[in-house]
Amino acid sequence: MLPAEIYSGCPSLGEREVFEHLKQSPQTREWIVLHSLDIANHMRQVSGEADFVLLIPGEGVLCLEVKACRKIRRTEPGWLYGSDPIPDARGPFRQAAEAMHSIRQRLIKRRPDLSHVLFWSAVVLPYVDFPVASNEWHDWQVLDAAALRRDSLAVCAENVLRHARSFLSTCPAAQWFHPNTPRLDAKTAAEIAQILRPNFEVFENPKARLSRWTEEVRRYTEEQFIALDAMETNQRVLFTGPAGTGKTVLALECARREVAKGNRCLLLCYTRHLGRWLQQQTTSMGDSLTTSTFHSFLLSLSGSHAPETAAGREYWEQELPEVAIEALIEREPPFRPFDTLIIDEAQDLIRPKYLELADLLLRGGLSLGRWRLFGDLEKQAIFNGGIANPEELLETRSGRYPTFSLRINCRNSPRIVSLVRLLGGLNPDYSRVLRPDNGIEPELKFFSTAAEHEQLLAGVLESWYGDGIRGGEITVLSTRGDKTCLASQVGKEPWRSRLKPYAEATPGLIPYASIHAFKGLEASAVVVTDVENVSSAVAADLFYVAVTRALHRLTILVSERARADVVSALTGVKTASAT
Repeated sequence: MLPAEIYSGCPSLGEREVFEHLKQSPQTREWIVLHSLDIANHMRQVSGEADFVLLIPGEGVLCLEVKACRKIRRTEPGWLYGSDPIPDARGPFRQAAEAMHSIRQRLIKRRPDLSHVLFWSAVVLPYVDFPVASNEWHDWQVLDAAALRRDSLAVCAENVLRHARSFLSTCPAAQWFHPNTPRLDAKTAAEIAQILRPNFEVFENPKARLSRWTEEVRRYTEEQFIALDAMETNQRVLFTGPAGTGKTVLALECARREVAKGNRCLLLCYTRHLGRWLQQQTTSMGDSLTTSTFHSFLLSLSGSHAPETAAGREYWEQELPEVAIEALIEREPPFRPFDTLIIDEAQDLIRPKYLELADLLLRGGLSLGRWRLFGDLEKQAIFNGGIANPEELLETRSGRYPTFSLRINCRNSPRIVSLVRLLGGLNPDYSRVLRPDNGIEPELKFFSTAAEHEQLLAGVLESWYGDGIRGGEITVLSTRGDKTCLASQVGKEPWRSRLKPYAEATPGLIPYASIHAFKGLEASAVVVTDVENVSSAVAADLFYVAVTRALHRLTILVSERARADVVSALTGVKTASAT
């Protein structure tokens, strides 16, 4: 039965009874029955419908028109069914025949080799006896109450096709019919059903989906612009809020507004990948805006180059800032300070030496100049060198300043936000979540061995590709660096060739990066790998950063060793191994 159950809104009791009889009868076990088949290319109408199409192996195809009325009559204007005052000029037999011919024409157009299949039509009148003879129909095409009392509907339907076969065998006009051609078999019946009512699965075009998702996030993020409007008259503002509250987009909008007012503006961030993305977004804003990572800007100020060998924290946090400060002071002609300083991911740059340098970069310094800092000082300060109270440190350099708290999540889907609340220990919580529910649950998958870890990653990527999600929408994040993370060691194709470090990934490939390096960015679908620990404060903050990068799809691959800690975070109940 296609569909397997009759539509609950079907108004015809007769159609319901016919449906249940055909479904329950042991004689129809090998049949395929299509109920309420729409006919887009009807031979007489813009569109039409066949009440039932029976595909009967060994016989042929029978189209049934059901008239479940308690009274039927024909007058000069046409046929009248029950108490319906509107006459039908065609009548049920022509209605059934036209539906049958329309279906047959469509089928043969698609599959000319099926032209030999026997097609016929009949009318079911389950509640009335219809002993009326006419040249307009054959007596054996009438399945009325009398016929259905003698035999079952299944037997009556088979008899119609047998009579039709006999009639066509002796009809000179039916030159297309050859009695000796093979009869309809089960395989051909299934093929016909697939043509008439195909099973299918389609998904939204990946580009269209990405565009819709991007537009959705952009629209909700722009609602946060009210924060910039509210604080416009303040020279110095710290915008704080957890991940997903639109801080980076607000920083970009702030830069755009400052440039529009004619101010020379410096936009800084900490991580390399975010810096590159910010530069791409601000290329059209003109020469009055300088966008850079903090350390790249220090290198340019000092005329230095990054060390060829990996430099330690001492160089980046002490030596380079001191060299840059000295270069600024001794510079000829004197350095021209910026009118506005904007810092994204500010929690990573609030340190004594960095603030000393920022004081020199800004006209009026931090205490009198115009600056906008955007940061998550609660959970994402994973680069701040252990500064216990960054807001207090900032105040010692700049004096008192207003703070605007961003608590509305405009990035993540509601179900991802729920996971953030449970696993991230967010306090205070988001006040609202703007994105609508996409119905997709974030997934936690546990692995015991390296092979199982890789197998899980490949399975996630294969599943997402099957859903139409492609490389440019997916990012793989790890607690480890690029050279030691799972994504760098995948050996199975095609994923081995498709996975590339974030800085090297061209469009269509799947980028991977450490959670540290990807901070401040986002992706439509995120797989988090190499999760070995979520219990320590550092691990919990890193985990929080990773989870909040995902806009729509999120899967986390967690070691069995951390299962107890994850379960404890989700349920609030300490397990034996988590205490």
